[in-house]
Amino acid sequence: MKDLKSSLKGIHGLYKPFRWRVLVSTLTGILRVVASMAFVWISKHLIDIVTGEADGDLGACVWLLVGIVLFRIASNVFAAYWENLTVVRAQNALRHKTFEHLMRSRWNGREEYHSADVVNRIYTDIGVMVDLVCVRIPDITITLCQLAAASVFLLLMAPQLLWVLIALMAVGIIGSRLFFRTQRRLTSEIRSFDSDSQRHIQDNLQNRAIVLSQIGVGNVLDKFREIQGNLFNSSVKRLGFSSVSRAFMSFGMMAGYTAAFLWGIYGIRDGSVTYGMMTAFLQLVGQVQMPLSNLARHVSAFIQSLASEERLAELDALPEADWSEGQALEDAPGIIFNNVTFSYSDSETPVLECFNHEFPAGSLTVITGLTGRGKSTLVRLAMGLLEPQSGEVHFKLHDGSSAPLAMRNFMYVPQDSNLLSGTIRENLLLTAPDATEEMLRNALHTAAADFVYDLPLGLDTPCGEYGSGVSRGQAQRIAIARALLHSGTVLILDEATSALDTETERVFLERLAGNYRGRKTILFVSHRLHITSYADETLEL
Repeated sequence: MKDLKSSLKGIHGLYKPFRWRVLVSTLTGILRVVASMAFVWISKHLIDIVTGEADGDLGACVWLLVGIVLFRIASNVFAAYWENLTVVRAQNALRHKTFEHLMRSRWNGREEYHSADVVNRIYTDIGVMVDLVCVRIPDITITLCQLAAASVFLLLMAPQLLWVLIALMAVGIIGSRLFFRTQRRLTSEIRSFDSDSQRHIQDNLQNRAIVLSQIGVGNVLDKFREIQGNLFNSSVKRLGFSSVSRAFMSFGMMAGYTAAFLWGIYGIRDGSVTYGMMTAFLQLVGQVQMPLSNLARHVSAFIQSLASEERLAELDALPEADWSEGQALEDAPGIIFNNVTFSYSDSETPVLECFNHEFPAGSLTVITGLTGRGKSTLVRLAMGLLEPQSGEVHFKLHDGSSAPLAMRNFMYVPQDSNLLSGTIRENLLLTAPDATEEMLRNALHTAAADFVYDLPLGLDTPCGEYGSGVSRGQAQRIAIARALLHSGTVLILDEATSALDTETERVFLERLAGNYRGRKTILFVSHRLHITSYADETLEL
């Protein structure tokens, strides 16, 4: 758990981009406080006029009362509109910023946070932080102004009553805040269990075939029931502490209102309080109590925001990589591995150690080897997705000079060959938005994916999550076509034909070699030894 000072610093960092909008909300709220105090004063004065306790122009006071009411209505409408607009803008901005940071963060192939947990943080925790920054911070300032104004007003009319109200509300607030650290801990637990729940749902929905055939629905539901039980238990504990807190606050408010009412009753009896003052008392008691109650509620929200700030800070702490586009190469480069050593952070054994190799420009290299020997790691290092602990990987240009790796030069088909939700056409256009129909057809033909045109909807056939709607082999061929549409000069295929039958794979390899050998530098990871017959070089790890 972070210390309070660090959390406050993080909250201030989130507040800075929206401070002028928060300032407008705050100033609007202060004007509403002024109007509220004016309403109390004019109400008292009107009653005093009609009861003969004061002199004045009744008609003018009525019109002034109407003007104050209309101003309060207008200011309330504007305040609500401005607050909601600020919240929407802030949520969009913070989610975009967080998502951009995640997409630009260093990719190590073994992500620290589950995607469901990350999505939960982007939506739930950012929502909590935006509520704090754009709603509660200005509301706290407005509340303090309202409390000060009402206290001054009441101090001038009945100072003893003011101290009684403050003492009663202080008891309520202090009693309700006795469990600050416990509520913060429980909130963190609830957020964690909520992420576990979403992760469990997402994993099992995405892998229903495995669940149905191997794991069993009952086992999945038992695990989900366990997670829900943990979430329920923590929620019930927090609910219990919250109920005690509300009991203290209710005592403070009800006791304060009762004290003000009795104060006015006895004051009217002995002549020290007018009917107008009694009306003001009953209004002002709310003007004092509600700010104190609001401050107490803001404390609860602040506790929740500390947990959210900590969870967002963990994402923000992920180191960013330099994914700048770099130099776009016109000709296929060579790729040089110079004394490269690499190991994952959770393993002491290097995947590659003092590795040296040159992939010649325009060559087709097949990379083979036993599972776990580092084939996929090798191609990720070749792309610059991973950084070696020592040594370097760089391009070798035709003139013999070196150039740093740049992502824009790579055409990549990963082992899973995932398609995104959308149509086949939309998937293809992701890498080449301006591609013509002819370009799409040529890429699909090279990838042995001409079957697309035989589908009832052709290129407009929808693909569900992870390419559902087409077979795994069809998804692989569409993914290959998508990569071929990219303008890169290095093509990397990581087990990209693992789901293809032998004949379809042969057709693809012949078209690939015929169209791209010499034009692209091709790295082909595969366990299938017959693919080596198409290679200029075979590298066995």
